[in-house]
Amino acid sequence: MVKKIEALVSQYERGDLTRRQLLQALAVISAGGTAASQTPNGLMRGRNLHHVNIRVSNVARSENFYRNLFGLSASRRVQGPDNHGLDLPGAGLIILQRADDPGRIDHLCVGVDDFNADRLRTAVRNAAIGDVQGNASDNFSVIDPDGLRVQISAPDWSA
Repeated sequence: MVKKIEALVSQYERGDLTRRQLLQALAVISAGGTAASQTPNGLMRGRNLHHVNIRVSNVARSENFYRNLFGLSASRRVQGPDNHGLDLPGAGLIILQRADDPGRIDHLCVGVDDFNADRLRTAVRNAAIGDVQGNASDNFSVIDPDGLRVQISAPDWSA
């Protein structure tokens, strides 16, 4: 699933996908993220797309857009005063983050099976596949080859 997400984000960054197309594709991937669709060779098994954090210039305007597009309920504050989360039915969250550099994906978070932050950070460092950031017990991040922050957590992380 991570490779599919990376490919979609790369397409978005090249301008091959609109933000709307990217979010629709991520929603489809999230809804279909079963164990049968995962490869057994990764360092960890991605379970779900926990959230996507989008940088926006106007939270209220963006919230209105996503609520109307996807038929979502009102947002809730998450991870700070300027971040508002829109819950997707079934699982997943779109986080709208007020920023001076809007129109970018700040990061995405993938929930993984058998999450253990210390063990998984060590595995990523040993595999030398990306820079590991963070030392919290409930999540950490890995920087992808193009600089995108990929946050890793348990599938049911309550952030």
